[in-house]
Amino acid sequence: MTLLFADQAPELAVAHDELYPERVDEGIPLSITLLYPFAPVSELGDAHLEALRDFFAARVPFAFELRRLGQWEDGDVYAVPEPEGELRELMRALWARFAEFPPYGVPGNDPPPHASLTRDEPADPVSHRARVEQRLERLLPVRLEVTEATLMEETALNVWRIRERFRLGT
Repeated sequence: MTLLFADQAPELAVAHDELYPERVDEGIPLSITLLYPFAPVSELGDAHLEALRDFFAARVPFAFELRRLGQWEDGDVYAVPEPEGELRELMRALWARFAEFPPYGVPGNDPPPHASLTRDEPADPVSHRARVEQRLERLLPVRLEVTEATLMEETALNVWRIRERFRLGT
């Protein structure tokens, strides 16, 4: 489950694709992961889809901004959503509803909301971040509206497509 934002922030989406070219081939645009992994394709059934429809229909649309950058210990850079309260609440509620699919496969995991921008594992994380900051100059902050969530489906190894979209508040 993910939130897709390429349409709302096209310039940032172009920068994302330049900084994280692997995602282009994978079919994953600028996004924030809500829950990964979800049910394997072979196990995904109507009951899952109906539960997702009900879950998101009961949620109210909201907005936040990607205002600044963060960096993981391995050097990868991501954009930080702020304020994160409503987004984090949505994520935690989703994890609780689908507890059989813990975030990133780790029970009890509580990853922060983030929009990944690189996957380089750079030798020099400081200059790597500086390069990303330079590329994103004047692109942040960007306001994003959360009106739907998207279920992505892996169709081949590391190749994804949209399976279904779920509107919030319907």
